[in-house]
Amino acid sequence: DSIDDRMAPQIKAGRAVFGVVLRGYIGRLLPSGAAPTDPTTAEHVEKIVNRVTDLRRGLDYLETRTDIDAARIGFVAPSAGAQLGLILAAVESRYRGVILAGAGLGRGLERYIAEANPINFTPHIRAPKLVVQGRYDEDTPLKTSMEPMFKLMAAPKQLFVYDGGHVASHEITMTATTPWLDSTLGPVRR
Repeated sequence: DSIDDRMAPQIKAGRAVFGVVLRGYIGRLLPSGAAPTDPTTAEHVEKIVNRVTDLRRGLDYLETRTDIDAARIGFVAPSAGAQLGLILAAVESRYRGVILAGAGLGRGLERYIAEANPINFTPHIRAPKLVVQGRYDEDTPLKTSMEPMFKLMAAPKQLFVYDGGHVASHEITMTATTPWLDSTLGPVRR
């Protein structure tokens, strides 16, 4: 449902969209009563490794498709997905561009075990990056969460700030991402 809602304009523009439903997310919920992992433990590292492995298997699948240009794959990580996205984008070299929306390094990350701490991965993302951020983001504040993340990122990187909150409208998202995708991955070929 999230992909249908947030990515519909990209699909209508002619881009292929592929999503992986990770364990613990809507559509693949954990058993009732399951507690979140403690971010200071090896169990948390295992959870992150499993999620990254699932996402990388998705890329393996895309590479088998004759209708997908594997040299033009981008990664979009909105909101909470950006925490994992920072790790995945740093260890996965097949992405030609990375878009992070409503992303940042929030409070409490200093407690995370180093092997699964997004702070440690952020400087190692090699692909071009676009960060789309609301100036008044109530979930991931611009000054205290997004800016520290952006400063850690290596070039090439670009920031698109809009006057709004955590989730941008479709119009703002398309305004920010379409020209960037066209210049980074190439325009849509029909």
